[in-house]
Amino acid sequence: MTQQPHHPFNESDYQHMLDAMFVKQNEELWSRLREQIAEEQRVDELSKAIGIDDKELIQSLLDMGITARSMAALTMYPMVSVAYADGILGIEERDLIMKMAGEWNMKPGDPGFEVLNDWLSSGPTEDGLATWQKYMQAILAQMNPQQVAEMKECIMKRSRAVAMAVGDVLGRFGDRTNKAEDARLAEIEATFP
Repeated sequence: MTQQPHHPFNESDYQHMLDAMFVKQNEELWSRLREQIAEEQRVDELSKAIGIDDKELIQSLLDMGITARSMAALTMYPMVSVAYADGILGIEERDLIMKMAGEWNMKPGDPGFEVLNDWLSSGPTEDGLATWQKYMQAILAQMNPQQVAEMKECIMKRSRAVAMAVGDVLGRFGDRTNKAEDARLAEIEATFP
């Protein structure tokens, strides 16, 4: 009489183990599917909010933290970009940007304010200005020449104010900008026709 090898699991135990493996796999698949659906909804919401169908641009905006609810922050991106042009955000620059945000009805707790605050804390993203420029070009294409001129004047005025917020040596010699800020201002201005 041959003895059967002893298995620590019976057939029922194997089935439970297989079920457990597949349940975990299915949960992971469902989780990925839910994430994909949520991402598609964010893309659709933002696309509808700004009236632009360019999926690559929409994804770049989402990567910057922009959603349909935080679009207000995008109006402040040039100012953040100018403030960080020299690699350092000065207290005066931060204070001025926050004051401007308040003038545009952005308040703590608002999604746009929170995105702006994140940009001020961590600095603008590497591709942020290019994404903002691409967004602006799409928006400007929908405006008449007077609206474009008004938009340009508003953004440039505020961007220059941020560039001059710190001034020269402790502000003793009046409002001055540095070369990095001048270059960034030129990039922003080049966005407009």
